[in-house]
Amino acid sequence: MTALRGALLLLVVAVAAGCGTGGPAKGGDASRGKKLFVSEGRCGSCHTLRDAGSRGTVGPNLDAAFRRDKQEKFKTSTIQNVVLDQIRYPTTGSGMPANLLKGQNADDVAAYVALCAASTDTKACPGTAVGTGGAGLYASLGCQGCHTIDGSKSSGPTFKGLFGSKVQLANGQTVTADDAYLLDSIVDPDKDIVKGYQPGVMSSVIKKGQVQQDQAQQLVDFIKKQK
Repeated sequence: MTALRGALLLLVVAVAAGCGTGGPAKGGDASRGKKLFVSEGRCGSCHTLRDAGSRGTVGPNLDAAFRRDKQEKFKTSTIQNVVLDQIRYPTTGSGMPANLLKGQNADDVAAYVALCAASTDTKACPGTAVGTGGAGLYASLGCQGCHTIDGSKSSGPTFKGLFGSKVQLANGQTVTADDAYLLDSIVDPDKDIVKGYQPGVMSSVIKKGQVQQDQAQQLVDFIKKQK
């Protein structure tokens, strides 16, 4: 939060001085940005943002980070440029890769965060109807950023048809994706890596033991329904 607050103040000075850090945001579709935030952008797996229904704890809580700025009536365009700057040049040591999103995608996510972080406008930012139970956790934990439910490829195995299927692991072993396997994979992400995927990807945002057993079971029940 402090880093983002400092970035905001520095950006205001930079704008006033006519400086730039990669060019200002060019428009931005907040509605599209929300979809990117919770899906391929994988922002929700690291950041909490009420409107997106995300509860990531790896990175700053975006509602908390920008609440004071909203109270002090900073322009939305100014906040958008701060977010865009952080996407391009994340704080050193934060673990966030530079340019995770580029071009229009980055502009759209920045526009969304600027509009809805710490927002009290329930019309513009009504919150997400992600549902409860496993469906809600699938969204709020950022699972949808890596695991699709329609069979399409992503950075993690699709959940469609996963339950009960045979899964080949990186160590050459073949296992059945039953309750026990799925529970272990959620609670300890690096325990059983599927062949073709890299260790450390999921565990970089969902730490071992972060998901409680009851939540993991709700996610397993959700995965079972993806046929």
